Amino acid sequence: MKVFVCMNSIPLEILQTIGHLEIIKSISAAGADGIEIRRELLGQDDSLKELGALCRELNLDIYYSAPECLIGPHYQMDEQRFKQLTREADELGAELLKLPLGHYHFTETDMTQVNKVLVEEMKSHSGLKITIENDQTLEGGNLNRIAHFLNRSEKLDIPIRLTFDMGNWLYTDEVPMKAAQELGRYVVYVHLKQVKREKEEWITEPISLPLQSDVNELLEWFSGTYPRAIEFPVTLENVATYISLMKMEQGVNHERA
Repeated sequence: MKVFVCMNSIPLEILQTIGHLEIIKSISAAGADGIEIRRELLGQDDSLKELGALCRELNLDIYYSAPECLIGPHYQMDEQRFKQLTREADELGAELLKLPLGHYHFTETDMTQVNKVLVEEMKSHSGLKITIENDQTLEGGNLNRIAHFLNRSEKLDIPIRLTFDMGNWLYTDEVPMKAAQELGRYVVYVHLKQVKREKEEWITEPISLPLQSDVNELLEWFSGTYPRAIEFPVTLENVATYISLMKMEQGVNHERA
């Protein structure tokens, strides 16, 4: 089991002060197996090629996360925008591109178009995996909508899977355990975090380690060995501790293949 660190887990002021390259070096030194680069955090001076080259030099797997939705506000896929994101993922050298589902409609969304575009892009960018993620919006975090989309995708052999964010379900009044039971077979990547309700809003917190029994029960619904990502607030001083504890959960040491 590989442990990733999401760039949005690092305090924004630290990222803006020392930059992506230094943070990537620190995350590698802390024992991470991979890193999730966030499109929304990239600055004008950040080069995808340079970031990717450093990650490969440090033997870090690369995932690329973009906030742009797979399905646009008119219920259809924005083909040009999606192709732009796959080009960026390719430039970065990413193995996986993660997007929110967006405005999927049970009957109006043209799944034939989705299939055509994804198959074409997979041929152009060999090895790139595409996932949707349950986000914190009512459109992209609705369990029924996500399940319906993934079920239709499966029937049409559309090459798309799921990034399962444990905490985001609560933002949309969904039950994480129910989501794991219904969607477990589609999951290839997991965001770990805890959220709690405080003054009418949800606050993200570090997970409790060792993992609580309900979290382990939830994770058992996912098939295969999939990467788990730290997507909760950490510092460059304590991230190594969280990585180590997460690896100990599966009896995995710090050596990377």
